[in-house]
Amino acid sequence: MIKDIAPSEVRVHIEQGETFVVNVVTSWCPDCTERQRPHLAVFIEKVEGAGIPVYQCTVQEEKLVFISSDHETLTNDFGGHGYPRTVLVIKGRVEQDSRVEVMDPLSLDMLATEYIERVRKLK
Repeated sequence: MIKDIAPSEVRVHIEQGETFVVNVVTSWCPDCTERQRPHLAVFIEKVEGAGIPVYQCTVQEEKLVFISSDHETLTNDFGGHGYPRTVLVIKGRVEQDSRVEVMDPLSLDMLATEYIERVRKLK
C-alpha cells in the first residue's frame, strides 16, 4: 500500500537529501483512480525492492481546487498540472523530467527500471 503524505513531509524528505519517488495524484482524476491505481502495486514493489521509497501526495479533491496552497506550490514545483505525475527525487534534488500519465503496466515497469538505473548511476 502506498503511503499518502502531505507536501510538508515531501519537503522534509527533500531537505534531508533523501532519494525517493512521489506520485502526485488527485481524487477526481480517472487516470489516477481507475487507470493507474490497479497497476501501481507492481511499480511500488519493484522500486521499493531497489531501496527507493515511494509516496503519494493527493493534491486535489475536486477538479482545479487544491487542498491547500502548499499542495498547489508542490504541484507547481514538480512541473504543474497533469495527473498522475510521477517524480523522482535523488539525494534531495528533484529531477525535472517528471512523468505525467504513466498508467499501464508496461509503462510503469519501464519507468521503475529507468528510475532504479538513474539512482544506481548516482550512488
